[in-house]
Amino acid sequence: MSEDRTPSLTPRCRGVLVGATAIARGMGHPYVGVEHLFLAIIGDPRAVPTQVLARAADVAQIEATLRAVMRSPGYHGEPPPGAIWFPAAELPRLLAVLPHCVAPGVDWGFNVVSDQAWIVVGDPGDTGHAAAALATARDLIAREQTTGDQG
Repeated sequence: MSEDRTPSLTPRCRGVLVGATAIARGMGHPYVGVEHLFLAIIGDPRAVPTQVLARAADVAQIEATLRAVMRSPGYHGEPPPGAIWFPAAELPRLLAVLPHCVAPGVDWGFNVVSDQAWIVVGDPGDTGHAAAALATARDLIAREQTTGDQG
C-alpha cells in the first residue's frame, strides 16, 4: 500500500463504529468516545480484541464496570469527594507509576477535564489517600528522571 492511500475500513470495523454510535445514543451521550468504541468491540464476541481479552479477563465484568463508570458523576467531569486536581499533562507519566503507589485492593480512578485531571483513591471524601498516592507517584517519577539523567 502506498503512503498516500487511506486504508479502508473492514466490515467489522464499520459495524463497531455503528455499534458505538448506537451505544452512545442509547446512553444519551451527544458524542462517541473511546469508551463507546470499546463497548462495541467487546460486544462482538468474534472480534479479535474481544477473544484476546476473554482469555485474560471476564469480559462481562469489564463491560459492567465500564458502564458503571460511565454512569458516575466523575465520568462527566464532576470529581467525586476526595478528588485531587493536577495538570493533565502529568497524567501519562503518573499512570505508569500510580498502580505501584496505591495499596492492593484499594480502588482508585481519574478523569481529565480540559487541561486538568483529578485522581481519587479509596473512600469517597478522603483526600489523604489521593494526595499521598499523587505525592508518591511524583517522587517515583522524579527519582526515575534523576537516575536516568545519571545513567
